[in-house]
Amino acid sequence: MASKLHAVLTLGRISNLPTIWTNCLAAWVLNRLGRDVPLFELPPADVAENLVFDPVQWVWILLGASLLYVSGTTLNDAFDEEFDRQHNTNRPIPAGVLPVGQVWIIGFAEMLGGAGILYFQVGVSPVYLALLCLAILAYDAVHKKWSGSVLLMGACRLFLWWTVATAGLEDGNGLTPLLIVWSIGLLLYIAGITFVARGEATGQYPTVPWPFVCLFIHVLLGFYFCINGGHWVALLIITPLAYFIYKGILHAREKGPGIGKGVALWLALITCADAAAVSLVAPAWGLALVAGFPLCLWMQKHFAAT
Repeated sequence: MASKLHAVLTLGRISNLPTIWTNCLAAWVLNRLGRDVPLFELPPADVAENLVFDPVQWVWILLGASLLYVSGTTLNDAFDEEFDRQHNTNRPIPAGVLPVGQVWIIGFAEMLGGAGILYFQVGVSPVYLALLCLAILAYDAVHKKWSGSVLLMGACRLFLWWTVATAGLEDGNGLTPLLIVWSIGLLLYIAGITFVARGEATGQYPTVPWPFVCLFIHVLLGFYFCINGGHWVALLIITPLAYFIYKGILHAREKGPGIGKGVALWLALITCADAAAVSLVAPAWGLALVAGFPLCLWMQKHFAAT
């Protein structure tokens, strides 16, 4: 029983859940505080005083988003059954811990549960929620067949941001320019990670530069907003973020297991990118979100991030 529970948690890549939680908080904060703010500008420094968190609502948001994430990673293994039997024999399905039929059932149950919670308990936009679920399924179905699927993986995070950002909004699908800019940056960041991660099983290192350029998109955005808006607290997060991204590149250059090590580090750094975004509008909250980074690293010691 314990081995099956561990297998379910492994399928869900639960070590990455802190990145989902910080995604939700960043999206919600940027969409609340970015109202009536022009593109590439920041709200006044005292706007964070208007933030009001409903603890019950946030329990539902984090639970629903977490279930959607683990559904995507679980169904990923179901779709990849044949590939894993050849290249990743330690995964729960080829290892014989869980039959593929059960994995399909678990994955779809998690997706329905997560979507149901976000729609009925939180009141998110049904349009963005549907796009999120479709992006998850589309990526799982085609990621081994189409190199452009890295954009679908990025779209999963983008639509997660857009979905959670609309939680409880009276204007339904309303998104602020600030949120749109950062969510597109997240899409590119995830696309870069995913492109490099495609070579993890084979040990192949990308020969094109664009994935590594995408990895620094949040650093570039952060520096722009710091210089343009004068919100220098964010530099306390952006500077080490840039360093650790580069450290991940050094790991990946070693090829073989080094690629997986670099990818795991970049995934954990999603929490810092979210923290940087929030620190531009609510410095105290942004600095608090940095705690997600060591939490991710600790969880990766017990459950594989990829």
